[in-house]
Amino acid sequence: MIKPDELKVFIATAEAGSFVTAADQLGIAPSAVSRSIKGLENRLKTTLFNRTTRKILITSQGQWLLRHATKTLDNLDQIQSHFTGDMTEPEGELTIDAATPFSLHVIAPIISRFIEDFPKIKITLVCNETITDLIAQKVDVAIRIGELKDSTLKAKKIGHTQRALYASPVYLEKFGVPSSVKDLEDHQCLGFSHSKSLNTWPLFGEDGERVTITPHIYANSGEILKQLSICHNGIICVSKVTVKKELEREELLPVLENKTQQYFIPIYAVYYSERTVGLHIRKFLDFIDEQAVF
Repeated sequence: MIKPDELKVFIATAEAGSFVTAADQLGIAPSAVSRSIKGLENRLKTTLFNRTTRKILITSQGQWLLRHATKTLDNLDQIQSHFTGDMTEPEGELTIDAATPFSLHVIAPIISRFIEDFPKIKITLVCNETITDLIAQKVDVAIRIGELKDSTLKAKKIGHTQRALYASPVYLEKFGVPSSVKDLEDHQCLGFSHSKSLNTWPLFGEDGERVTITPHIYANSGEILKQLSICHNGIICVSKVTVKKELEREELLPVLENKTQQYFIPIYAVYYSERTVGLHIRKFLDFIDEQAVF
């Protein structure tokens, strides 16, 4: 009979594409992974992986088993959670990855409530301005803004945001308030160095195409760009949630509000697979969905 632990080793190996990486994730020796896979192949009388000196490739039979094994372990987790989840106090280490502005303006203001409710969960916040490899960086939950491209990830939509243009009163007094999209050609625009797509602003030019600016100053963080703008260096385009306090204090003012296209950008909490979602991760997913304000 196939054991659940064997399926866990098999799935980890299939998803990692490496005995060594799977072993690292599972906290066991690579030789133990190899023995488990070999024993499973012998029991099923099939080849699950083709091995070369550099890598392993899952076979068609392995692909079939991967689909069904994942569902089987999901069902086992659901059964276990149903009977023990409400009686167990969640604990464990939880690593959350998000861009710096999201961590500062969304997670930081509410995380104390989560810690008060679940004191045995140890939180690590990691800030990255680029897409993170959850497995390689050992991240449990990552916050991603925009449509998802990685189909291997599970995702929970937790809200949406909008991008808009802002500048300081001092800057606008010095350079003038733009009244049309074309006026931006005479202004200092601040943009991203790491994700050039963010330099396409929610504006349409005379040709009907979205406007892509050439930054006067580049930075790899929206928070740095915001500070540059507060210090009168130019116009920024960032998520509305990151400038609430600056707008209240009138350190920043909206620019071209009547020209900005109002569209919603989805925000997702992503994680690698439902089968590995422990109670502490599920509690955080529910918490961020219910408590986050955008």
